[in-house]
Amino acid sequence: MVDISLNQISLSGRDYKKETFASAMSSVDGISLTIKAGEFVTLVGPVNNGKTRMLRIIAGLTEPDSGTVYFNGKPLNEFSPTYDKIAMVFQSQALYPHLTVRKNLEFGLKMANLSKETINARISEITDLVGISSIMDIKPRELSGSQRQLAAIARAFVKRPQVLIFDEPLSELDSQLKVKIQSTIRRFCINHQATVIYATRNPSEAMTLGDRIVCMIDGKIQQIGTNHELYNKPVNETVARFISYPEMNFLEFDTVLENNERMLHLVNASCFIRIPQIFREIINSYPKAKIGIRAENLKIVQEKPNTIPMVVEMQEYLGSQSILYVSHEHQTLAVEVPLSESYELGETVYIELAENGIHLFADGKFVI
Repeated sequence: MVDISLNQISLSGRDYKKETFASAMSSVDGISLTIKAGEFVTLVGPVNNGKTRMLRIIAGLTEPDSGTVYFNGKPLNEFSPTYDKIAMVFQSQALYPHLTVRKNLEFGLKMANLSKETINARISEITDLVGISSIMDIKPRELSGSQRQLAAIARAFVKRPQVLIFDEPLSELDSQLKVKIQSTIRRFCINHQATVIYATRNPSEAMTLGDRIVCMIDGKIQQIGTNHELYNKPVNETVARFISYPEMNFLEFDTVLENNERMLHLVNASCFIRIPQIFREIINSYPKAKIGIRAENLKIVQEKPNTIPMVVEMQEYLGSQSILYVSHEHQTLAVEVPLSESYELGETVYIELAENGIHLFADGKFVI
């Protein structure tokens, strides 16, 4: 088993001839991270935010400007990985175009001088696992994008590596197949005790797969934690917006006296709500704070005090739930509602905030 440590890894955004335009435009800035042996770590962030470059550095394909990568406590250049220690699945698949899928899978195994019986047994096992047995005699150019991605995953799996590095390996798959292959990847990595670094732009995918999630934005690590920690206690507004769909709602407010009661005046919605009990002791210390609240913690109710009048703009259907987008003046909110409820465009609804779902952010940072 292999553990990996990154110590103050930095790489500027200058152009590299051997890198894609997208990866060359993103920088990596002072990254330090420790991945335990056998751990599945997901690296999540928007497109062109340094994820691919960080993976290439870990794999030894790109030299950082500064910092060191350690494998089992040894600098990467001293680790001397053998064939079966590291495998990387590129977003571009990187299959040999002149070879069939079978020969792509066989190539590295033959280079490792494995017996024909071992090669055939591994390929049979993995192609059944990934579901590509029917395309083994086809060349990559004749395959769909999803088939090429599955072949690339299978090529990595047949090595039975100790370290697996994935760069957006499921971007070409439809939603149903993606769920199936996510389960396949997770099961394979657990069974083989592989150390995994898995990059994705999809927060749901990252939170489904990872033992820990590393949220990386603008070339910097914003937060490291479990899916529960990133969702319920995001360190800042940037993470709070990115780690969920729809993104967290934010409301600016002033504290005022209304009918002899201290209230929150919602600036862009021009209405008043009571100060939540949990905020009463601390709110005066943060005069420029924002309320952050997720869609599932908003509720549509009958008109009454302490609600926000909003106008329906759109209803998005997602499985058993739907997301209602509502607005008032310059404030827009996303509200989760049951699929059985439907609303008319332009209809006025009244929004109630669940007190136990309200968070406070000040200067962009999570307070409570």
